[in-house]
Amino acid sequence: MQKKLLSLAGGLLVAGTVQAQTTVTLYGIADGDFRVDHTAVGTLKSLGSGGEASSRWGLRGTEDLGNGLKAVFNFEQDFDLSDNSAPQGNVTPTTPTSPTSSTGSRLFGRRAIVGLNVATFGEIRIGREYTPLYQAWATADPFSAGTVSRATNYAVGSVTRFDNSVTYESVAISGVQLKAQFRPGESTTNTVASGATKNGGNGYGVSLTYAGGPLYVGAGYLATKSALDNNTVRTETAAVVYDLNVVKLHGLYFHTKNATTVKQQSYGFGATVPIQAFKVIATVARIDNRYDTNNSLLKYNDANLFGVGGNYAFSKRTDLYLVGSKIVNMGAAAFVIGDNSNNGLFTAANVPAGFNPWSAQFGIRHLF
Repeated sequence: MQKKLLSLAGGLLVAGTVQAQTTVTLYGIADGDFRVDHTAVGTLKSLGSGGEASSRWGLRGTEDLGNGLKAVFNFEQDFDLSDNSAPQGNVTPTTPTSPTSSTGSRLFGRRAIVGLNVATFGEIRIGREYTPLYQAWATADPFSAGTVSRATNYAVGSVTRFDNSVTYESVAISGVQLKAQFRPGESTTNTVASGATKNGGNGYGVSLTYAGGPLYVGAGYLATKSALDNNTVRTETAAVVYDLNVVKLHGLYFHTKNATTVKQQSYGFGATVPIQAFKVIATVARIDNRYDTNNSLLKYNDANLFGVGGNYAFSKRTDLYLVGSKIVNMGAAAFVIGDNSNNGLFTAANVPAGFNPWSAQFGIRHLF
């Protein structure tokens, strides 16, 4: 009997050690909102999911392999509270710069990675991952890349995620961190890559950020090569946040161009004012839209964006938000308003050239 008890105790000890070395976490966000949009076809009303932050569920975990080495993984899936659909379920490429090696549907459309973490070196990840450019500026967006006032509405050239990516993220040294990413275009399997060179669809990006005390500064670069004509689109961003305690100031800059048809830049400024559990947030932005078609430089197709909102935190996990946004399109500009679940007033056809749309939304977000 004593030997059996000792054996049982030893087994439990071993099991406890294995459990301590491996962790798996289930997490998610449930975000629902009511939205009103002013478009050229009238006032549209809708119930959405993911106005402030996309509704999602995910699994993340690590295994301690010893000597400062860990295996890591993360699988994250969008879901729509209003109709139980998966907003990022389609893998069919929609542009010449979106290569794919599959014709199926996505299961984890937000993120799907596996990698290794070395304590003194950093982390290498393989899979569908956020681009360094997006991560550099999203931290500085006063609306946290969400709601109808998010910076994505004027972030020209920004790409949120890469499929087929290999990503390196360094450890932070004195607040400084480097991220680099490469995406092979897979042009031989991409259905839109006929006639392209072997480098068609390739993409790469890099960012350098600093976070220390009240200051955050980020810079990022992204290049994507078309799988059709081998033309490369290049985008740069710069971002800064300074926290004065009574007010947090935000600044963002974007610039994107290719060899012939695209040349745009945009910049935005924002402020966050905390009042106990309440925050007042505001942003103003400008898009300078210049593009060359048939050697003719078209100017003044620009736009201004204005956004204001409030957020009340019941707890660290649950908050309410009320946000409004307006775009003033000039000339032939037709920029639209989107949030995390509705990219542009349902269809871009509802905002013809020169029309000035506005949107408002009220929602609740819960983290679990």
